[in-house]
Formats: sequence, C-alpha cells, structure tokens
Amino acid sequence: MLSPKAEKLINDYFNLPFEGLSGIRCPYFNNTRRRARGQLRGLIGKGTPEEIVEEAKIISTQYRHNIFDKDGFCCIHAAHSDEEKNDDVRKFLIDNDLGIDCSGFISQALIAHYKETKNINIAKNFYFWPLKNFWRRLVARLRPVENMSVSVIAKDENSLKIADGRETYDWSKLQPADLIFMMETGPNKKRNHILIIEDNEGSIIKYAHSRAWSSDGKYGHGVARGVIRITKLAGNMLDQTWEEQGKTNDENETYREASEAKIFEVRRIKI
Repeated sequence: MLSPKAEKLINDYFNLPFEGLSGIRCPYFNNTRRRARGQLRGLIGKGTPEEIVEEAKIISTQYRHNIFDKDGFCCIHAAHSDEEKNDDVRKFLIDNDLGIDCSGFISQALIAHYKETKNINIAKNFYFWPLKNFWRRLVARLRPVENMSVSVIAKDENSLKIADGRETYDWSKLQPADLIFMMETGPNKKRNHILIIEDNEGSIIKYAHSRAWSSDGKYGHGVARGVIRITKLAGNMLDQTWEEQGKTNDENETYREASEAKIFEVRRIKI
C-alpha cells in the first residue's frame, strides 16, 4: 500500500472534506484550456482536497451562490436528500472549474508518500525543463506542484523506466507509488495521462487517477480507481484484464487510452 498519509489524501479526494457532507468525489479539471497563470493551485487543478474545499466556500459566499454560508456549512435546502445535495455541490464545483487534473492528483499523492516513507520532499528535487528565463525557473522552484506536468514527471531526470507496457514483464514486482504513463494518446494523440499504483497484491494491481471519460458527460468525471488483474503471467500489461467503473478492457476508456498511446510504460520516482 501507499503510505497512510498518501492513502488518506487520496481518500479525501474521493470524499472531499466538506463540513456536514459526505461522499462528494472530486471532479476532474484541467487548466490547460483556460491557461490561467499565477493563481492559487486550488483554482488550477493542482490543489489538495482542503484547498479545493476552501475555494468552493469562498466562491459560494463571494458570488452569492447559496451553496455554503459564511461559516462554510452547506445551506442547500434541508428538504433535499443527501444524494441531491451531493449532486448540487458537484455541479457547483464543475461549473466553477474546481477539481484536480491527473498530474496534480499524482503529484500530491507522491509528495505525501515520499515525505512519510523517505522523509524527502520530491518536489524540491524535481528537474524541470531547461528554462532559460530566470523568472520561469524561479516560479518552477517556488510553485513546483503547479509545474509537475505528466511530461515533467516522465523525464529521465525525475523517474526511472521500470517496464514497457507492451513487453512481457513480471508485473508482481511493481510497487506502490509506481506510475503508469500513457503519452500521446486520445483521439488527437495529444493527451498525456498518468496513473498511480496504490497497491500490488501480485495478481491484482490497484491504481488511482483523475480522469474524464468521453462517456462521463459534463458532470460524471473525477477521481477514479481501477484494477489490473494479471491473468496472463507471460503477457504484457495490455494482455491483462483492466476493470474500472464496471467496465472491462475495450469498454474501459483508461485501457483504450493505454492501448492507443505512443508511449506506454511504468516508471518509478528517482529519490
């Protein structure tokens, strides 16, 4: 398993810590299209669960959305069921661009894991692009999580390639905090995606990520968990059975993105 603090962090994304509410799954949000710079990481898809919750409360009170009161408590009509309240809050988060992207989710989990297990802040040791501009280098050092994109995490300076997903490998050797990369995938081959391994029981690899499937629609996306069942010991990772959200292999969009990726590999953070 990942470290206890990393697991708690991940669980908090699956159950955002709103006062008096339970079971609100953090949506997916990618800031790339909006290209907002210099904002708090809770507003650009890089925040912790607590930061996302805090921004939701501020936006609600500042713009009178009547979702939370000035003390941060949910003020949706009491006649609404818990499920209806959760749906309303998730829609509010999505409509206001509050959520976590795939690299933000993984970066936060990795930082928590290695701080607890190795007493190392990996964000301080990360190598970013060879930025010639002094201010861009300074920003990358001062705001590392905001700059830890999938492509940055995948750099050889930051992570070591463990296995090619299309080649035979002893998948029981993968460890918690290992990362599954899918580079240049999706319909236009411009999407990079990343999963974190939470646990490996030998025959079952458990992973987590933040994603938006095409079938999710406007409000169905967010953090998700899945498993890879090792059913062919001599096979590659795509020969195995991928299960997520009740979908298996070709019906599982995460599996399809892996199979369509130009680069599909497992890497481990260098420490």
